[in-house]
Amino acid sequence: MGAQDSPPVRAGAAPPSEGMTLGRLLALLGEGISAEALETHLAAMQEEGRLDPQTAAAARSLNARLREASRREGLLRVLYDTATDLTGIRDVEAVLKAIVRRTRSLIGSDIAYLSLNDYDSGESYIRVTDGAATALFRNIRMPLGEGVLGAVATGEAPSQSADYLSDQTKTHLESSDAAVAAEGVKAIMGVPLRAEGKVIGALLVADRHAHNFSSDDVALMESIGTHAAVALENARHFTEMADALARLDQAQRQNLAHVKALEELSSLDQRLMETLASANSLPNLMLLLAESMDSEVFVVSPMGETLAGLGANPDFGHPAALSAAELSAARTLPVPFTVKGRQYTVMSAVAGDQHLASLIVAGHISQDRLAVLERSALVLSAALLFERTFQDAQYRLQLELIDELLNPRSEDTEALKRRAGRFGLADNTPLVVRVVGVREDQRQRALAVLKRHAQDRPGITALHESHLCVIEPPAPRGSPGADRGADKGQSIVDALKHQRIDASVGSSQAVTGFSRLTGAHAEADAVLRALQALSRNGEAADRAALGTAGMLLGAMDSPFAAQLLAAQLGPLLDYDSRRGTQLVLTAWTFLENDASGTAAAEALHVHPNTLRQRLERIDTVLGASWRRGGRSLDIHVALRLWRLQSAGIGGQLR
Repeated sequence: MGAQDSPPVRAGAAPPSEGMTLGRLLALLGEGISAEALETHLAAMQEEGRLDPQTAAAARSLNARLREASRREGLLRVLYDTATDLTGIRDVEAVLKAIVRRTRSLIGSDIAYLSLNDYDSGESYIRVTDGAATALFRNIRMPLGEGVLGAVATGEAPSQSADYLSDQTKTHLESSDAAVAAEGVKAIMGVPLRAEGKVIGALLVADRHAHNFSSDDVALMESIGTHAAVALENARHFTEMADALARLDQAQRQNLAHVKALEELSSLDQRLMETLASANSLPNLMLLLAESMDSEVFVVSPMGETLAGLGANPDFGHPAALSAAELSAARTLPVPFTVKGRQYTVMSAVAGDQHLASLIVAGHISQDRLAVLERSALVLSAALLFERTFQDAQYRLQLELIDELLNPRSEDTEALKRRAGRFGLADNTPLVVRVVGVREDQRQRALAVLKRHAQDRPGITALHESHLCVIEPPAPRGSPGADRGADKGQSIVDALKHQRIDASVGSSQAVTGFSRLTGAHAEADAVLRALQALSRNGEAADRAALGTAGMLLGAMDSPFAAQLLAAQLGPLLDYDSRRGTQLVLTAWTFLENDASGTAAAEALHVHPNTLRQRLERIDTVLGASWRRGGRSLDIHVALRLWRLQSAGIGGQLR
């Protein structure tokens, strides 16, 4: 090819070899070559004469700027990713942990930690750490303005120390220095956390070797701190909002539940009022309450006696039950208690300061059911007051009627029959009179028990001449009540005994006609006094049940009675009269105790030797045969006659 075929060379253009060198150099810079590798290439090009020193220096400067721009671009990408991650976390605790974990990773430090300011105490305390090994370091509290942590937390500027424990420019506390030493920390650097114009804490890093953190590290920390503070505040606001929404939702659900409970209570109130107006208010109240409570319910007297109930009948006379009922009456609030391992709740029915009764529900009761129990107790109070008013009116009628039946006066007998008919008593049907003997201090309580015992049964029960008197039809022959001794008043003794009241009951024979009730009353009273005279307290009897004593009641003042005493006990009675001894009483006690010396001595409260001497003296007066065979029976009958006369029984029966 000739010279004319060569391409023309433009004026001012670089030689071909130089253009190739620059292209190769720009390609290396575009690939992001390291400074060391670039120096190798530049040295080779300069040796070959393809590159002058000025171009090499320009290449070095351009490579440094490109690497710095790449580093900053990477850092901005990491910061952007960090900010995105942090703002996406809604849990405060998770945000705190993410902040220190990312900070430690970006700075490349041994430890990263975040503190929060407590302006009430004037301290900044470490809230969360990453990389810390000791509990002392994780729990550092520094006064604001003290040390690196306290200084940064004031929000004035970033702060650092190349070797904190040896740094005399920083203030020190013994406790925090001990924590830093235990962790092995040397270099510390931190930046303040600002949110909404307020410093909320500090973000710090630490290394276990001494050195100064670069300005780039400080700038990076400030950028992280800015994003961290925003993310932390966002998470806190989100948590507060979530909590507020949760509280609002809970309040709404509570309001709905409250409205539902009020509706149920309103419906219950209506049913309770209907129950109160019904004829059998107490039984109906029990059924309604059992349905509402879905449990066993009881109405109990202040003394623990079950007045009504739906379920097994436990012992509510237990001290725990009585104490709980008293406490409920005093506070007018439900009170839980336990009897024999079973839980109950009692709500006492109170009128003024008077404890009328107690409402008891078995098992645990929820809060909404307690309101039902309290309302039911109010209705129970009203029902009991109504019932008491009715019972008081009925009792006044019975009190007047029993006085008229036992003390007849000239009056309209037809009116008397009508009033008696209200209680199931008729002039042409058999009636029994029972006289109940109880201690005077138990008389009113016994009367209340007997009125409940006789409820819904024909008859009248009232206080008459300082004792309790019952007039009722006898139990039908062959009935279970008659077989158990109900016709002699044993059921009355049992009912009172169940309430811890000791009683004896004397009953008359059945009589027909109101005019004969006076004599029947005298007979029942004599039987009761005979029981007491014969030390048979706690029994129920009529004349037949008294045995020989019953036979003697009708002949107490007869000539035969005096002759019997003179014939059988005359010498002994004379001996006691002349000597002031008690041989007749000793003989009676001895025979009443089945001729047992030990039992008789105990009953007489004397020593067995004293009793033996008395018995020997009686043998001398009456003869030794008085203790044996038929002679013993005759003496015993005479002694019972003497005992009855000594008690003032006589001249009452005709």
